[in-house]
Amino acid sequence: MRSLAMSATVFGVVLGLGALGAAAGALTAPAAARRYGPGPMMLAALAITPLTQLPLLLASPGLAWQVTIGAALFVQLACAGAAGTTQRSIRQIVTTAGMQARMQAVSTWLTSGARPVAALLAGALGTWIGVRPALTAGTLLLLVPLVVLARSPIRALRQMPDPPAAALPSPPAARTSHPSVPTPARTDDARHDRSLGGDAP
Repeated sequence: MRSLAMSATVFGVVLGLGALGAAAGALTAPAAARRYGPGPMMLAALAITPLTQLPLLLASPGLAWQVTIGAALFVQLACAGAAGTTQRSIRQIVTTAGMQARMQAVSTWLTSGARPVAALLAGALGTWIGVRPALTAGTLLLLVPLVVLARSPIRALRQMPDPPAAALPSPPAARTSHPSVPTPARTDDARHDRSLGGDAP
């Protein structure tokens, strides 16, 4: 904000454009995945994301650059929303029902737990080498998920995967012995006849 002489109002509008982009990306992700395939669509989104950082790295004070940064943030978060929605859907599809909660807990722990550490490192790096070099380093780090995904089987995924087959219940154990038939209880009259020496019916 200081380097680009951006007011708080303009900064809020820029962030608002980014939020609209994230919503647009999430809403259009299912249609884009069906048309282009979830793998190629996510690869394209991850390839576009580092390019949207260029206006921020090259910007100077002025309204034109502010509009350009807002548009770039819209595209960046639209790509993030589309790729994020698709990869979460794939994770939920391929995870068995009994592991859904654990999978989501691990994912949330990794992403949310990394944010405060990343914010601390970004602030330290920005103070040490300057804001633009720190942003350049962040831009280069955006290439990491693209390389990882491009080297994985996801790149060839043309449709959403099938869910794992549900485990069939095991057949009940075969009975090895016949159930015992309860002996009818003797009546009081039968016990009385036996005490008199008679045969019980």
